[in-house]
This record gives sequence, structure tokens and C-alpha cells, in this order.
Amino acid sequence: MSEKINSPSMSVYETILSRRSIRRFQQKPINIELLRKFVNAARVAPSAANLQPLEFFIVTEKDMCSKIFETIGWAGYIKPAWKPDKNERPTAYIVILVKDITNKYYLRDVGLASENIVLAAEEEHIGSCILCKIEKNKIQEMLKIPDTLHVDSLIALGYKAEQVVVEDFKDSVKYWRDKNEVLHVPKRKLKDIIYVNEF
Repeated sequence: MSEKINSPSMSVYETILSRRSIRRFQQKPINIELLRKFVNAARVAPSAANLQPLEFFIVTEKDMCSKIFETIGWAGYIKPAWKPDKNERPTAYIVILVKDITNKYYLRDVGLASENIVLAAEEEHIGSCILCKIEKNKIQEMLKIPDTLHVDSLIALGYKAEQVVVEDFKDSVKYWRDKNEVLHVPKRKLKDIIYVNEF
């Protein structure tokens, strides 16, 4: 099953197939209206019992983006430790906030909202990376987020400065960079994960 290259009129399915986690970005700002569009896509995502426990904080200001960047653990499989260079950093972040962490389904809501954001971004040819290895307390403090909301995760965004190659899964799920610094990501084959009517 081949993956199609971005085109001006990608279907939803083509957008899903083309989206990869991007960790190198052009230093070109994203229009705030596009970022609002991405949050709007998250707003209408399915929500368990329609409780809608999520809120969103957009960060575009350059100094604040730099501070957020320092709270992130990047690409855990790549050794030695790696992070984007100064001229490859995200130009925007969307912080996902939860107003009720006693809601036992809120993580499903976070996942659904996050996917809507990254797909809406992909449609606009903007790269994204969902990040959970972050210093939540520092982010909460620097953005002056009230205690009534909890930082769950953030999505790094920017125009892509890399293309990621999908490989057939062989013996490890670990992604890697080759000698040309191209990122390769193994994915399990459809035939290995699907059952129709019986095992």
C-alpha cells in the first residue's frame, strides 16, 4: 500500500497517509488564523459523553517558543540524545489543557483532538509532532495557566524542513536517522494487524 505525496487536493485518507511526525522545521511563521483553524478542528472532535474537558493554548511569540522548547524531550529512540538545531525549531505550539482529570475518558479526548490538529495541519502542508515528554509544571508556570487547568501535552508545529520515510516493520519499532540524517519510521504491515470475521 503506497503513500501518496502531498497534493493540493488531498482526500482525508491521503492526508492521513502522508502525515508523519516532523521534528525539523523551517523558520517561517504560521498565520494565527491557521492555528485557530487547527484548534477549531480539535474543538469538534468526538468527546466522551460530550463532556468537552479540553482547552488549548497557542504559543507563537518567539521568546516564549524558545522557553517552551527547553522543556521538551525530543526523539527518545535517537542516540546520542538529539534535538532540533536552533534554525530547525518549531515556530508554534498548541498546548493541550484538561479541566477535569478525574474524567476517566479524558485521554481519549486528548488523542482524538490531537489527531484532528495534526491532520488539519497536514492538509495545510504544516508539519507537526505530538509531544508528551515535557516539563508540565514549568510550562504551566511560564504560560501562567491557572491551577484549574492541567497541562497534558503539546503539539509542535512549523513548515516542514524534512521528509520522513516509512519502512516496513521488521524487528523493531524504533525509528532512526540514516547517514544523510533522513528519519526512517517502521510501521507494521496491514496484513499483519487485520482480521476479518475470524482469526
